[in-house]
Amino acid sequence: LLSTDGALWALCGIYLFYLIGCFFCKDQATGLYELKKNVFWVIVPMGVALSAKLKARQFWQLMLIFVIFVTISTFIATYKLFHLEQLQIPDVRMASYVSHVSFSFQIIMSVFILFYGAFRKPQIFNKINLFLLMGWSLWLVAFMILQKSLIGILSFYFAAIIFFIWFVRHLSVQWHKAGLIILAFCFTLLPFAYAGMVIMDFYTIKDTVPSKEVPSTENGHLYAFDFDNKQKENGYYVHWYLCKEELDEAWTQRSQLSLSDRDATGYQVYYTLIRYLTSKGLKKDAAGVKALSEQDVQNIEKGIANHIFYDRRYSLYPRIYQTIWEIDEYLNTGNPNNQSLSQRFEYIKAARYIIQHHFWGIGTGNYKLEFAHAYEQIDTQLKEEFRFHVHNQYLSYMVKFGLIGLIIILFMFFYAIYFHRQFKNILLIVLLTVLFVSNFGEAILETHVGLPFFLFFIALFLWHSPDELRQSW
Repeated sequence: LLSTDGALWALCGIYLFYLIGCFFCKDQATGLYELKKNVFWVIVPMGVALSAKLKARQFWQLMLIFVIFVTISTFIATYKLFHLEQLQIPDVRMASYVSHVSFSFQIIMSVFILFYGAFRKPQIFNKINLFLLMGWSLWLVAFMILQKSLIGILSFYFAAIIFFIWFVRHLSVQWHKAGLIILAFCFTLLPFAYAGMVIMDFYTIKDTVPSKEVPSTENGHLYAFDFDNKQKENGYYVHWYLCKEELDEAWTQRSQLSLSDRDATGYQVYYTLIRYLTSKGLKKDAAGVKALSEQDVQNIEKGIANHIFYDRRYSLYPRIYQTIWEIDEYLNTGNPNNQSLSQRFEYIKAARYIIQHHFWGIGTGNYKLEFAHAYEQIDTQLKEEFRFHVHNQYLSYMVKFGLIGLIIILFMFFYAIYFHRQFKNILLIVLLTVLFVSNFGEAILETHVGLPFFLFFIALFLWHSPDELRQSW
């Protein structure tokens, strides 16, 4: 009986925190918005639990339909990825219909449904060729990398480790197990090795320190050197070998934009130009500007500050490089503006300030006022247009409901899974792993797409999983 279903009441009960928090709401409009946005805590579990239990075949048909539609979306997004300029899409992560973070979770879920289908062959999956299933899943993984959502890739990485462990446990042939353990070990180390290579490339300085005499350009002008400024691109210092007087004249011969104009991203062309020249190992003078291709000039006008963001745009390398560059810039200057990761550091600082001064939380709908106050108190360099709430679900709950509130919410969440004895459901374990990891970099359960997505699949696994899947671990 649903009236005695502890899992249902536990999930729906999380919405009570938002209702109770409204009694302390100073911003009524934002409080009402929060209530409407989080009503899925009631609607989704109720809707799924009250539905007639799906038969095993119906369940797997639903899974397959989900994967098919996600795959179709990747094809559409791939077309957009290769036509960004014509479609006026500024970034590869904006090619999907929803947030690239939310879309990556849908892709991850699809990949592991296909993996499970290939190994266990449940119902309708036993009619699909094994190589087709594996190729299908590999395409989805490749697209996720192409989309460059780091949160999604990290979530997939940890979920894949869990799935590997499950997969190896169910192999009967010992040499198969040994081979897969070696493969899993390589898979575990590969991302660290790749990231290490990018870090080494970034910090390996290729510039030569000038001699005591200040060097000059081919035209006889002296270079300027700012040895205190450590900003670098691809191992070259941005503010070394700089001759601004030659840049001005040389650039006007290559572009309609002047150095004082703004590029397509809003930055001054001058700063984009010297970063781009530096990234190619060129000196910031007339000869360097002359060495630029027409594509390079177009890139600079579009606000691309490093040639790798164009030349290696379909690789994961530029995305990792950008993350390292942001951290390095933030550590050297303290300026987090226009930098996704660095801004998150400031969000965390503001959240910590609020948590320290509000043990029981600030309630529902007050986060705009409290974060605005916190940013003033921590003396941040973050511009007002970038001052958002924290992108971390655990800290977000602590800000709103306090540490005790976070603990109770987590308890209710896992109690729902315990009530239905679903901790042996491998697909649910994978989903929880993705949710656990991603919540460190995003407030997933407070987004319009993330909350209903995760709640739907959690509820579906709780009330409609076939017996085989329930005991799959």
